[in-house]
Amino acid sequence: MRMDRTPVYRYPGDYAEEHGELKQYRASYKADRACKNAIEEAVDLYHTSNGFDAKSAVREVMKQFGCERVLYILAVTVRHKAHDGRISRSNKEWARTVMVFKNPDSYGRDLNAWIVVDRCHPELMDLFVTAARHEHLLSLPLTAAEIKTEALEILSQFRGAQEPNSPEGTHFMAQISPDFITRAKTKDMERLTALLPFPSLEVRAITGRKGVYALISGEEDRFSKLQK
Repeated sequence: MRMDRTPVYRYPGDYAEEHGELKQYRASYKADRACKNAIEEAVDLYHTSNGFDAKSAVREVMKQFGCERVLYILAVTVRHKAHDGRISRSNKEWARTVMVFKNPDSYGRDLNAWIVVDRCHPELMDLFVTAARHEHLLSLPLTAAEIKTEALEILSQFRGAQEPNSPEGTHFMAQISPDFITRAKTKDMERLTALLPFPSLEVRAITGRKGVYALISGEEDRFSKLQK
């Protein structure tokens, strides 16, 4: 299935008419309606007796409409359901950061109501929103602050071990966050290792375990401070 690459038009219809942009507005609104329907269908498809696979549902819809439109529809939805206690505070706060305008028709009715995800349970929709925000986060470049936070977490794991905890019993090891690994470029990994003050540091996979690990010799001073 080919992705719908119609640009997201965020302004209301009256603004579009005043600025000669009705064509863009109508194309975007049509794609918005289709995206809303696709979200509802994906939630229904991936909600089974075994639970709800929100990650797969999100990826299914993002393949069709892209991250920007999916997040826009979700923000409209969450703002529309601002008083629903089944929507998490985190998602409500996020939705308020997204630019959404009211879109009144000639009778004053908000046309945004037609792109609100409303054919699935609010708790499932909330899980979908959380998964979509996480999927978007994974596509963003790491910041210097996030790299330092990861280095501090690795340092904390090293210090928390009572004795060398590698399979061989010779090294201290700490798992690097899977999200960090997903987002990290070569320069990010170089910065991470530069922050950690251990000459014996190595980063690698470990046979029989999932993930990527930082390892240091059991003789390292684990209470050294991060490098600058």
